[in-house]
Amino acid sequence: MRINPLTKYQNFGRAFTTEEKKVYAELLNEAKDALQIKDTTAIVFDFNTPSEEGYNTGIGTTFSDSMKKFIAFLKSMTGITSIQLQPQGKITRNNTSPYSGTNYAFGDHIIDLKKLTKNEYANILSTEDIKKVDEEYPRDKTIREYRTDYEYVIGSENEEGIQEKLLKKAYENYKAALKAKKLAAVGLYNEFMNFKKENSSWLDKNALYEVLTLHYATSDISQWDETDKMLYSSEIPNSVRQNRIAELKSQYQEIVDFENFKQFIAAKQQKESRIFLNSENIKLYGDCLIGFSQGEMWANIDCFRENLYYGGPDPGCPETNGIQTWGLPALDYTKLGECIDDGDLSKLGEVGKFLYDKYTEFFKRYDGIRMDAAWQFVTPFIYQAVNGNYEEVKLPEINFTIFNIMNAAAKNALGDKFEENNPDNIMLELVGISAGKSREMTFNKYPHLYTTAYAEYDETPAKFLEKGYQNGKFYVGVGCHDNDSLVNLSKDKERRKLHLDGMHRDYNIDEAKLKYSVQEYNGQTEEQKVEEDFRTAKFAEIFTSAKQFFTLPDMFGMCERINISGKSDKDNWTLRIPSDYERFYYTQLSKGFGLNMPKVLSNALSMKNIENRQLIEKCSKAAEILRSNGPMTEEEANNAFKTGKLERVL
Repeated sequence: MRINPLTKYQNFGRAFTTEEKKVYAELLNEAKDALQIKDTTAIVFDFNTPSEEGYNTGIGTTFSDSMKKFIAFLKSMTGITSIQLQPQGKITRNNTSPYSGTNYAFGDHIIDLKKLTKNEYANILSTEDIKKVDEEYPRDKTIREYRTDYEYVIGSENEEGIQEKLLKKAYENYKAALKAKKLAAVGLYNEFMNFKKENSSWLDKNALYEVLTLHYATSDISQWDETDKMLYSSEIPNSVRQNRIAELKSQYQEIVDFENFKQFIAAKQQKESRIFLNSENIKLYGDCLIGFSQGEMWANIDCFRENLYYGGPDPGCPETNGIQTWGLPALDYTKLGECIDDGDLSKLGEVGKFLYDKYTEFFKRYDGIRMDAAWQFVTPFIYQAVNGNYEEVKLPEINFTIFNIMNAAAKNALGDKFEENNPDNIMLELVGISAGKSREMTFNKYPHLYTTAYAEYDETPAKFLEKGYQNGKFYVGVGCHDNDSLVNLSKDKERRKLHLDGMHRDYNIDEAKLKYSVQEYNGQTEEQKVEEDFRTAKFAEIFTSAKQFFTLPDMFGMCERINISGKSDKDNWTLRIPSDYERFYYTQLSKGFGLNMPKVLSNALSMKNIENRQLIEKCSKAAEILRSNGPMTEEEANNAFKTGKLERVL
């Protein structure tokens, strides 16, 4: 597999010393206050995150204790105040996209194994178990630093993944410790019982779907017997359903218990992760999928319309009759019911209650949510697939019903944290041909999400303000998980010109201020300088708005994409930040790649015509440090300063 040269690092990169970092923290706050920035969020996928050295099992997870150090690094360098966490549901060996996963069940693959070595997890794994997996990794360890190895983690058709193997071992150790009445195991058992009681509405259904998939050796529900296929349908008499459930649990009790145990462990770790982030004054947004998994459809089958799917209109898909075929089971909106305001739930239909439960669960887990493809709540695009032919099925508009259901769930779960007249706990993704009506309905009510990757179509902070958006009622980033990297955008001469023309139109850009005075910058070719200046300007543009976001690969200046939308590519959903992320980040900055925050802020100040020469000069000085060669980590910078090899500048 190809690893781009930009993701290999050499022995240089000028890091801040600890004392410089203290000054820099004050500088970040001062600059953000001057720019009136309200929220800076990092888009984070679990697989994006680095592993702890010596404990790399082939995938990252935000549940790990090592994430605390990584989050501290992100916050210290960029001043993030929130994290937009992408879907954390189950994935399959055949589809590793997090957007194909579950809403209720967490993915087993993101459980942090090292935490299971701690007393609060009854020490059900040993550190040696995990270190051995790292040491005996059979493939290229350098590639593993930058790419998730799903086959190794979750397995293949012929072999079980390493994650499942170790989780099974942990479960057996848990049962043995419980049998021996070890205090920690008894405590874990009590937590587990409470979890099962609190999540009974979906937990056993999730486990039974896994049981039936194993029983029939396929997840294709159409190949199951009629009773099992329709087990949770109202067409099945309750006595028949209960007898079959009892039969399956008796036959597969061990599998049911193991599946439930994994969900308990994942939920426990997710809760710990959120508590930590909140303690650091970082808000956690979860990504709420528009669709549902096959298992969730099976478990709530009366809520769905047979052979109908969510999709989107797209003239670029002539082979599917101008339809993006998402393949996500579509809800039966005739059963939605009414929710005139966000407090009266008495007239909700079956589907309305189902959505209310879904949103309530999300707001219990996260401080806020990003609503995936939110335009589907107003102008749903549904298609049917018959014998390989795709046709749109016209449905009436829904208006505010689903948004009111969502608000009611937020009030219920968030309590005092819910802002009645300023519902910033909800972000809406409203892009595409069908999003016009939903944008109009939710304009300046909920924050909308945009990217300046489409700046040539006037999608810029300045243009959004011209359209009447309040500053703070939209988030803007250079790109998201579906866009090409900023590095690659900077190399596209034609698009680069369109974007620069727009920025010159909208802002007072001083080209000289985009440049650096250090040799590391001046030693480049003219084309390299132009590309770097463009990247600086694109980052600065989003910091002229009150709320902005960035992806981790763009922050670290990586070329590779997170995902190529609409295409099946082996590298989709695999890109990772390496374990030695501090060295990697400073090295990238010293080469002109990545988010050099003080440089970006100084230019954002200039672009907004904020006259504060002293602040801009301090930002520029900090930026020059980060653009220079020198010590690669904070520790090395400290040592160099102590020995007189480095002069403190900031």
